[in-house]
Parts: sequence; structure tokens; C-alpha cells
Amino acid sequence: MVIKLGGFVSFLFKRPVAGRRMKLESIAFATDIHRNRDCYSLSRAYTTTISDNVGKKLEHFTRISPSPISMAEFIERGQAGKMSSAESYTHLVQEALVRLSHMISEMRQFPKELAEQEEYKRVLSEYLITYTKLLNFENKEANAKNISEAVELLIERKARHKETVPSMASACMAMKYKYGVSLDEEDCALTKSVQYCLDRLYISRISLNMLTNQHLMVHGYKKPIKDQVGVIDPRTNLEEIVRHAYSNARFMCEKCYINAPKLELKTHNLTDPEHSVLVVHVPSHIYHMSFEVMKNAMQATVNNNWGKLDELPPIKVLICQSDNDITIKISDLGGGVDRASSDKMFKYLYSTSPKVSLTKESVPLSGLGYGLPLARLYARYFQGDIKAASYENHGTDIYIYLRALAKESVEQLPIWSDTASSKISATSSDISDWTSHRSTEEKKMSYCFSK
Repeated sequence: MVIKLGGFVSFLFKRPVAGRRMKLESIAFATDIHRNRDCYSLSRAYTTTISDNVGKKLEHFTRISPSPISMAEFIERGQAGKMSSAESYTHLVQEALVRLSHMISEMRQFPKELAEQEEYKRVLSEYLITYTKLLNFENKEANAKNISEAVELLIERKARHKETVPSMASACMAMKYKYGVSLDEEDCALTKSVQYCLDRLYISRISLNMLTNQHLMVHGYKKPIKDQVGVIDPRTNLEEIVRHAYSNARFMCEKCYINAPKLELKTHNLTDPEHSVLVVHVPSHIYHMSFEVMKNAMQATVNNNWGKLDELPPIKVLICQSDNDITIKISDLGGGVDRASSDKMFKYLYSTSPKVSLTKESVPLSGLGYGLPLARLYARYFQGDIKAASYENHGTDIYIYLRALAKESVEQLPIWSDTASSKISATSSDISDWTSHRSTEEKKMSYCFSK
């Protein structure tokens, strides 16, 4: 049995969000959502209207497609002497304006059932604030004073938007309560529209954080990490990261259930059999993916072996590297799920019921059902993916796919256009609305939906 859990966005699980099975609609969580919404509405009215100038800028910058950057390009630009702080500042301001324009334009077209929720208005309002402030730097000279002010804005931006994911989850839950919709139903047009919109919102958010963090670390505004080029490690050791993710997930599991499954890990490096599997990647992204999958595997294993917690079957990991791809396979004997439930693993707000904690701790492994969907976006952002194969009454295999070559690990970014808006409600389309190397047919199969 696999349990889809989670809900953290940053590297070190800063905000676990308590939650129970969505069918049971946790009263405590619902109360918290409505309490927060009431507080927000009392404290301020969120403005989502825009001025004529902002509207013209949105229109101007959405005519420009985002420029995806490969991992190899990030590395090259981060080398000493390759790109000055002034050059990086100029590129960052322009590219951030383009990406924010596409994001905001799309957010303004979200389904009305979601757009009328207070938390949605809060998120959109905060992005409009950031966008308006960033516009002030559009034509400013790249001198020391302006660069310093831009850095302050970047740091402020990160703090302002750190609650985007839980806020949008609250908006979705409020919409769910108001309209009585089931957000994990395959044939629900609203579900598909919301899934589509959230995927694109969150991957835009990931890309903006990537640009920001890379600039801040490469040019000395944040403490650098040894042997890394900004946030990228040219020799990311996958075994070390997976073991670190397992260790943290085990700690959380033991806090609740006293016991935790052991880890059995093997590596297979086809290109260099005598050495560990290394890849050019962002360690925090790989940690996020591995940690979410580990939590799910542990919770499933506990649930399926409730009567023998001192004899839990291990979680098995196989890391394989070939010429073009790297695969991290994480397997559990947690009972698996039926085929219908397997299709819902990557749906936002879909979760299942964890076993009650055996200690005074709350259940930290449970959450809003955002863990796997967000983990998959981190994989897809650089042309990877996450897939699941579940075997009912046996267990589940989760496959994390990464590109082995840095030049092939290219950002996948949403593109907003007049025609792209139709995909929020259209039955199907093969219009290109992502930047990627995939074929038109692949895009159509992956991202188009029908009512």
C-alpha cells in the first residue's frame, strides 16, 4: 500500500502540514483553514486588480517566451569570470519579468471556483506586489546601488512567497467544501483544470527560485556551499542524498511508531562500474523527491504491517546510471493499491489515512497529498519524471528519472498565450504551452485533458 503524503517545498521540511484522509475531511484542519482565511480577510483586503501600466507590461512580456536554461549553462555561467554580477543582474531582472508575466497572466485565468477563494486572492496579490516592485528595475542601470536593492527585493520575494503552496492548498480545500467537488475524480473537468493550473504555477515558482538562488549564491549574496556552483553540485552523489532522505524520514517515522523500515540500497553504474553514481544536479531537488517518496513508503509499510512493527520489511532502493538516464527505484512492501487508486497518487489533495501515532507526537508523515505531485514537478523541471507501479496486496515501486547529461537537463517552463488559456477548459489541444525538447505528440498525451 502506498500513502501519498507530504507538503513541504524547501530543502529541510520547514513546514509540515497536519492532515488526515481527505474523505474524512479533518475538522481540525478545516477549522484552521477557515480561521486563517478569516484572519486574512480581517487583516487586509487582497487587491488582484491591476493598473493600466501593469496590464501593458504583462501584455508586453507575455509576448516574449521564457528562455529555458540547461544545467550545463547554469554551470558555465557560474564559473569565475564568466558572468559578472552586473550581467547576471540584467539577465535575472528581464527573465524574471518574463516568467512572472506568464505566471500572473495564467493565474488570472484560473477557474472561477478557485479564483473566488480568499487564499487564491492572497497569492495572486502577493505576486502582483513582487511584479510591480520588479518593474522598477526594468530599465535601471546595473550599478552597485541598484544591484544591492535588487538583491534585497529577491530576498524579500522569497519570504513573501514561501507560503504559496499551503495557501493554494487552503484555497482548493475551501473550493472543495463550498462546491462539494471531489478533487481526485478522474472524470471531473474542474479537477483536471485545477491540476493543470497548479502544476504550471508550482513549476514556475520552482524556476523563479532556481534563478534567484543561483544568482544569490554565485555572486556571494548567500554563503556558498563547498564544491557547488551556486545551488548545483557538478558531482552530486545520489547514494548520499538518498541515504540522507531516508535518515530524516526514518527519524520522523520512529517519532510516531517507535520503529521504522530498514534501508537496503544498491547502485549500478553502467558508465563507470567502479564508482558511485554521480550527476550534475541540484541536491536539494533530489533530496525533496527522495524524501517524499521515502515518507510514503514508510507510512505504507507501517500501515500494512501494523501487527508486527518490530519486523517491518525493508525499503529497497536501486540507483542505476546509463549513458543518458539515471533511475532511482524505491520499493516498499506496503500492500500496494488498486489500479484506480494508483492513478490518483499524483493528484493534489488526494491522501489516505495513516495509522494513529503510538507516541504523543502528531503524525508528521501525513499531509495534504501534495508530496508526490510536487516531487514529480521537481523531476520534470529538468526533463526528468516520477512514475509509479503499484501491485495490489503486495507493494509499490516508485521510479525517479533524471537526465544523466547536463546539456539535456533543460528547464521545462510554462508558456502563456491567448490559445493556452483554452487548455484550462478545453477538451483537448496540441498547442505548445511548455518549453521543452519533447515532441508535440508527447506534450499532447501528457498535458491535454478532456472533460
